[in-house]
Amino acid sequence: MNARQEVLRAPFTVCLWVTDYCNLDCKYCYAKPFSGRRMDSARVLELVDEFVEMGVFDVTLAGGEPTLHPEILEIIRRCIAGRIRVGLLSNGVSLSDRLIDELDRITTRQDFILQVSIDSVDPQVNDMARGKTRRVLDALDRVCRTGLEVQIACVVHKGNVANAHRIIEAYYPRVKRFHFLNIQRTASALEHPELLLDEAEALDFWMRLNEYEKQFPEDLFLPSLRVQMRTLGHASVDPQASLHTTASFDCGACSAGWTHVNITSDFDVLGCDIAKDHSRMGNCRDLPFREVWFSEGADRIRHAAYPACYKIKAPDGSKLEDHLKPQYAATVW
Repeated sequence: MNARQEVLRAPFTVCLWVTDYCNLDCKYCYAKPFSGRRMDSARVLELVDEFVEMGVFDVTLAGGEPTLHPEILEIIRRCIAGRIRVGLLSNGVSLSDRLIDELDRITTRQDFILQVSIDSVDPQVNDMARGKTRRVLDALDRVCRTGLEVQIACVVHKGNVANAHRIIEAYYPRVKRFHFLNIQRTASALEHPELLLDEAEALDFWMRLNEYEKQFPEDLFLPSLRVQMRTLGHASVDPQASLHTTASFDCGACSAGWTHVNITSDFDVLGCDIAKDHSRMGNCRDLPFREVWFSEGADRIRHAAYPACYKIKAPDGSKLEDHLKPQYAATVW
């Protein structure tokens, strides 16, 4: 029997999905389908004040495309005024000169980071999964001429797996932090098998990246990515998107709902952004966030026998959970 862990007084980080619509249609996007809604401005600002009072360390603004929210700058200002560090995750398409200049004016490198997603500087490669490459490249060039802290995120798929790492030399040292992740087996991605990696392709990429990054400073990648690279980047990917019969990690190690949460445009509080249909902790549209954080619904998510992602269905309708039931039948959390 595992001892029940004490709940933190607040999550370390909260990801706010301030919009549920986007101006791109990325083939592997885990946020789809989009509802077309956005967070109510007054309520989201109230939430930020609650986070400040509870002691949340940082807030990530995502979506959809967060820069399409009409009050995105005010949300950022409110966070920074409360000494919460802000991360803005953008596809780069709507980073206008005016928005870039204002972000540069109201933020510092200590309290704000802008992440722009792009899979390749080659429009033919990037457009394979994302689109509007030229606009993103123009925005990145503009951002790199400011004092903003910038990070580039790149999804590795079959179309760019041979040269995704080359995005580093295209932008370093103008950009000093990069993030790579394998294409995930989302419902959207499964509709595009031409993009899915097999394990050999994924492993080859991570081994190549391990060698390539030695010519750059150690902080070139996020700490979590460095851990992944030390374990050779072995990811649960395969061409048929079949499910493994054993857990790929210790189930007790999942931090969903413990150290971070996601809040949707409908104010649903989720423990996990991938298993969003299976990790709902409550809703904070009308309730204080604190009540949801310490609710019975949150407690059920945290103390589940295995992570919510095991409930995601494969194309044949099976779930990893089905394979694990004998193993975890006697597990008490």
